[in-house]
Amino acid sequence: MGMSTEQKVGLFFLAALILLAVMIELVEDWRPFEDQYSYIARFDSAVGLKVGDPVRVAGVNVGKVKLIVIDNQQVRVDFYVNRVDSVREDSKAQIRQTNMLGGTFLGLDFGSAQSKVLAPGSEVLTEENSNIDQLITNIDRNQDRILSPLGDMVEDSRQPLTDAINRLERIMAKIDEGEGTLGRLVNNPALYDEITGVSAKLNLLLSRLDDGEGTLGKLMNDPSLYDNLNHTMINLVELSNQINSGQGTLGKLLVDDRLYEEATETMGNLNDISGKINQGKGTLGKLVHDDALYDNVSDSMARISSIAAKIDDGEGTLGRLVNEDDLYRDAKTTLHKVEKSVDGLSDTGPLSALGVVLGTLF
Repeated sequence: MGMSTEQKVGLFFLAALILLAVMIELVEDWRPFEDQYSYIARFDSAVGLKVGDPVRVAGVNVGKVKLIVIDNQQVRVDFYVNRVDSVREDSKAQIRQTNMLGGTFLGLDFGSAQSKVLAPGSEVLTEENSNIDQLITNIDRNQDRILSPLGDMVEDSRQPLTDAINRLERIMAKIDEGEGTLGRLVNNPALYDEITGVSAKLNLLLSRLDDGEGTLGKLMNDPSLYDNLNHTMINLVELSNQINSGQGTLGKLLVDDRLYEEATETMGNLNDISGKINQGKGTLGKLVHDDALYDNVSDSMARISSIAAKIDDGEGTLGRLVNEDDLYRDAKTTLHKVEKSVDGLSDTGPLSALGVVLGTLF
């Protein structure tokens, strides 16, 4: 039984698809209209890099890797670029990671602008770069050195940490049971009421201060205090200026040199006087140094004390005048007689008046 036209068309279409896939796989890198400049790079390790990986300059694709082989104890990587000026004599190639999940590419740097373009077919300078395998190997090597001291530290701190946790549990239990000051603060409702009352009083006090009540409130709200203080400061500045300019007594004391000279002269005179006194010169010097004066004063004070004692005892005329009332009464009577005699002076002559006074007295 022969094939129908539809079957023949279907088989032909399937064969064309298979042939297209084979051609795409075989000629993937065949670009007849693209220039390709080949170069060589050598590495100690090319982990992750494979044929067909891109070649990039500053993240821009400029070619692909063509071949990776072992050559003379190194990995030789053949690649091409599509621009002849992409590689210079001091350009360096590195195997770099696309991301942390994998994927690699061959990276080239620009090189210096002064260097020449590297001829195609030449070997490019390379720079080894750490890869994931090396990083994991280094971590494996260093984990014992890093984690062992950390484990020892944790082991040493286990018992003190356990003790600290137990103490905290006991403290929290005491607080929860209302023991101690902190426990009372947490569990005693009266404390809350007291704090609430104190807060209310503080709010009332602050509101009064804000309203300007009381001395402190006036200090905080009355602008006249600031004005008075400012006025006082102005007066102090003016007073300071006057003193600095030599005005007034205080200004003259601070500015006038004559005061210093006079004070110096006065001090010199006082020193001279003090020197003379110390030498026993003059009356004051003798008073200070002559012992005879002290003896005379002592004798005089003794005599005065003796006389005062006799007067107090009523001895002598002065003692009788001080202590006896009869003398006072006689003197008072005599004064009355003198007054009577003076009254009669206006009617008699001087001689008769003198006779009357003498007769009255004697």
